[in-house]
Amino acid sequence: MPVKDKVESWIVETPKHLVTAMFALASTGIVLVLVTLFVIAPRIAAIPDETGQNPEPSASASAPTDSRLLVEVKGSNYRNHSTLNMGIIGQPSPENLAGNPGKAPHESPDANPNEVPPGATLNLAGLDNLQFPTALTSDDSDTDAETIPEVTSKWQRQRLESSVKTNQVSAGQKVEWLGMQAFFDDLTKGNFTQMQRNCWTITPEVFTDRYATKPAQVALVQALGTSPKVTDTGVKWHGNRVDVTAPWTELASRYTCPNVAYGGKVDAVTTQDVSYVMERLMTRRTTPVSPSDREDIYPLVCPHWNPPAAITEFSPKAREKLVLDENKQISPEAFKVLQAIRTRSLHIYAVKDEYPMYLRVSESQLKEPSAYFFRDAAGFLCIGSIVGLS
Repeated sequence: MPVKDKVESWIVETPKHLVTAMFALASTGIVLVLVTLFVIAPRIAAIPDETGQNPEPSASASAPTDSRLLVEVKGSNYRNHSTLNMGIIGQPSPENLAGNPGKAPHESPDANPNEVPPGATLNLAGLDNLQFPTALTSDDSDTDAETIPEVTSKWQRQRLESSVKTNQVSAGQKVEWLGMQAFFDDLTKGNFTQMQRNCWTITPEVFTDRYATKPAQVALVQALGTSPKVTDTGVKWHGNRVDVTAPWTELASRYTCPNVAYGGKVDAVTTQDVSYVMERLMTRRTTPVSPSDREDIYPLVCPHWNPPAAITEFSPKAREKLVLDENKQISPEAFKVLQAIRTRSLHIYAVKDEYPMYLRVSESQLKEPSAYFFRDAAGFLCIGSIVGLS
């Protein structure tokens, strides 16, 4: 074939080959995209997140119904529903609006809804002859001899002379209200440091937000000015923004630290709560948070430990209950495990995000070391087991 004919043939045929090759490449690309979307991507998405970069519970964390993996605990707490974001505190409830529109209970017409009203009083109506239903013993620290801690879980304590005072009441004994009045007086005056010094059993970060902010102060004072109601567990005041409950054990104390439930719901457990329990167990060996912070007075270890199989599936040793020594303290080995756990970015896992629940606390649900807790709907929290590195 002459050279001229070859050139003409190449010019004519080449575009056809190029087009064919381009179609082949495009088809291959489409196949790869489909494989990636429908085969590879779902498998990647099913792999548990082991990065541990987010120290707070994730609101979107969940597990497939056919998976044996745990779910990350979520819920309303001081971190995602802070009292600082409550807005106008003195806004009257619907029932108050119906009878006295534009005015919250125990407020004058000119009262500032974001300030504690002058002359606010603790409402004890109908409680003049209230009696303790059972005999109770409470212990108080001589807190006047203690250095005030910072508003953080990293307590730097330098205690002078301190002692523990035991208070005993018998069944049928009249409630004196001295402890509750002492709390209310500090609350209205804004003596938050004194309140926290006495209410050291409450997680410091939780106390700061739920008791010691200006909105919290106003909400609590307003609630404690409403008519109280006696319940099986103690005495309850129902406010516009928060419910306040003084348990019988706290009413027997010379300084009452009531429980609070904003929006009528007890806060969900947080990593700060479980970390504080571990911290208290550790500091009992050296310098406890309070002189009265002893296991026989304020138990932190669960009295019974029977976690479900699902919570211990990946850590069988978690079935073994944490044992204290003859002095009711953790062993040096347990101290090291707790110390290692608290240095990590913690997450809280459960079989189902519903109280009561057994909890696994660790950097990841598949990594050790880990600690195991029980938490009920009322807020009671105890530690049951710990698992160290293999």
